[in-house]
Order: sequence, then structure tokens, then C-alpha cells
Amino acid sequence: MFRSSTAPRLRWRVLVRTDGLDPSRPSRPLAWHLATCLDPERPACHCALGRKLMVDNLDPDGHCLLDTACPRCDLAQ
Repeated sequence: MFRSSTAPRLRWRVLVRTDGLDPSRPSRPLAWHLATCLDPERPACHCALGRKLMVDNLDPDGHCLLDTACPRCDLAQ
């Protein structure tokens, strides 16, 4: 039986960073954000988990705020 999901569909965008890449070392030049993220570079546009990932110099993994809530965290609950 097919069940439709009631969860909202999340739309994604990726930022590709090419500055500072060192070809001799593995790196993560991609950063995933929700398409609705107002400013992917600003920590204030991300939830606590997204900000922690950014502080650790990691991909915020779509933990962006939308109307003061993180849809990614909301789906995990």
C-alpha cells in the first residue's frame, strides 16, 4: 500500500567553495542549505546545530532557520 507523506518537502541548494582548496588533501568544498536559507554564510540564519557545525568548519547540513524554526530538526522529532 502506498502512503503519502504529510511532511513538507525540503528543497535544497549546494554552495561549492573553491577558494583555499589544497589538491593534496581531501576536503569538503560542498555546503548544503535549504533553498529558503536567507544567508548561508551567516550563523544567525541557522539553528543551534547548524551553527555548531559551522563553528567546527563543517557543512551546516541543511540546519537553516525558516520562520525561527529549523525544518530539518522538526522532521527529526
